[in-house]
Order: sequence, then C-alpha cells, then structure tokens
Amino acid sequence: MANILHYEIASASGDLNQTLQNVKNSQIENSHKSIMVDGNDIEIPYYGFKKPVEQNQQAIKDALREVIEKVVEKIDSDKRARTSLIIGTALVDCNLMEMVKKVSYVDEEPSYSSKKTSIDTYAKELSLEFGLNEFTMTINTACTSSVNALLEASNLIKCGVVDYAIVVGLEIFSPIMSSGFYTMSLLSDTTIKPFDKARDGIVLGEGIGAILIGNDESKWSLLGGFSNCNSETITSVSQSGDECVEVMQKALENISLHAENITAVKAHGTGSDSNDLAEINAMSRVFDSSLVFTALKPYVGHTIGASGALEIALFMSCIDDGFLPKTLTCKDSILDNYTPLKEHRECTSGIFMCNYFGFGGNNTSLIIKREI
Repeated sequence: MANILHYEIASASGDLNQTLQNVKNSQIENSHKSIMVDGNDIEIPYYGFKKPVEQNQQAIKDALREVIEKVVEKIDSDKRARTSLIIGTALVDCNLMEMVKKVSYVDEEPSYSSKKTSIDTYAKELSLEFGLNEFTMTINTACTSSVNALLEASNLIKCGVVDYAIVVGLEIFSPIMSSGFYTMSLLSDTTIKPFDKARDGIVLGEGIGAILIGNDESKWSLLGGFSNCNSETITSVSQSGDECVEVMQKALENISLHAENITAVKAHGTGSDSNDLAEINAMSRVFDSSLVFTALKPYVGHTIGASGALEIALFMSCIDDGFLPKTLTCKDSILDNYTPLKEHRECTSGIFMCNYFGFGGNNTSLIIKREI
C-alpha cells in the first residue's frame, strides 16, 4: 500500500481547480477537431485543450513539464532523488504518426529517416531536469495505461526501488487514433452518455494527470487492485462482462475486502454500446442494487491513456471538496435498478473502486481510500 500525497490535472476545462468547478456546476467544455478519413475532412466532437498542443515533440514535452512541475514543487529537494517518474500513455512517436499519414495519403513514395523520440525519452529528460531519480518507466496499455502505472509505482515503492513516484497520464490529440475510432464507428456525433439507452459512442479528449505517491502520511491511500488482459475481441469485452467481473473481484480479494465495503465506484463509462453494457452487467454481478456509481467522461472526454491518473485525481478532488459527482448525461439507464448518480451526493471519506476496461482486453480495477 502507498499513500497518495498530491495530484494535479490539465483537461479541456483547464487546471484542477477549473475542472472541479465545471464538475460542480455541471458544465461541459468540449469543442471539435478535424480528422481525415478516406481523404475527406471530418469534424468530430472533441474535448481539446483551450491552448492547443502542437503535434510535435517539443510541444508535448512542454505540456508534460507544466503539469509535472506543479507536483515536483510539493516535493522536498532531498526527496526528489528518491522519486521516480512513470508515464502512462497511449500515444506513439510523432514521427511515426507522420510517416503513416504520408504513406496513407500521398501517392509518391516519401523519404523517411528515423527520428524516434519515445515518451520515455521525455521522462528521462524531465527527471534529469527536475533532479528526480534516474529510474523511469513508460506504460502503454490503451485505456488502462496510467492506472496500471499507478499499480506499478506502488509495487516499486513496496519493493524499495524508490521511495516516491510521480505517475503521469498523458493524452494529446492524435489524428490517426481519432480516425481509427471513427472508422470503427465508435465515436458519438453529439456527446458522451454513459450507461444511457440513447448512448451513441465515445467523445475523445486531451488530458494530463499527475499523482504523487509515497509512504508519507496522507488522508488518501492506494490500497491495491488487479489488472488482467482478457477480451472477447480486440476492441471489446463480452456483453456479460465476465472479464470485468474478474478484475473487480480479484481487486477486492487482493486487499481482503468485500463488495459491501465499497462506498462508491468510479466507472469507466465510455458511452460506447458494448463497453457500457459489459461494465454495468459486470457491476450488477459483483454489487447489489444499492451500489453508488458514477462516470466522469462527460466532463473531460475519454482521455484514453491519461484517463487513469486524470479521472482518479478529479474524483479525489471532488471528494476532498465534499461530494461524489453525478453522471452528467445519463437520463435512462440501460439496466433497471442500476443507475449512475443523477445528483451530486455529499461524501467526504470512504473506500472507492476505480474501473478501467480498454482495448485489447486491458482491464484494471484500482481501490483507493480516504480517511475522515
């Protein structure tokens, strides 16, 4: 077990405080992006940063630095050398994306020379810049990237490899990834409606979340969790939710808890047809109908690799402010007796499960606790 010492985010709504205020006021800050599909420009709903991050290495590194710096400022100088930087992301190298784009949409054969700079390169450079430990790691497991990074960071601290870790979830607009989601008919034309009968798909978003963990005293603790890789197809889990049931049950077993010990669940809630059905069916098999659950993507979009750290940080921020956030756009639940929160609910402490069920069968449940 590790404690959660500090957290920061950047979302389409702005910084942590600005995003929290939007959640409290039930506001959405999404816009549109242009993508190319079969040679045609298509406009899609998108939760983008107000100040766009350009599609180049330096701009992405600068965006990372801005959020990481806010966390590093909370770490005593003598502790920084014992702090590892771990990044979870679904991004791939910008130069590789540019090459794929050229091959796909240019008739003549383009020239190409490798300029690979991976996300882990940024981690190493920023660790050196901020005086952090030289041990860095980058995890790319689709939607579970940064929540798996949190589990790995906790293991590293438990094993004594480092004393602290800054876990960062990163997602910047990717035309190729967005086009892929569009081609698979997974994107909504309007907005995210998790667990609603009228849901029509995902709305993607940009985000950066950073969480500092260690053994120092804190009201928040990361109790543990479970991650597996199990799927019916490469893009979805079974509608019965068998794979999701497994990770939730084993997450509880790993820390000797029962379903009735969970105060509330932060659901993955993508708004896609199959994923929502699998998740809500799974929750109905693990928890009884008194379950309190909510989804945050209507506020920030589906930030893919960043969603682990970003949504957990935002969820904690809401509880620190005294409430569980409602699911903004669910009017008519797809499962009787299992309806996400329709109004903010007072809450200042408890044990919470945070779920992430992604592409390729990457499924993770993380359990966190806040003391009174």
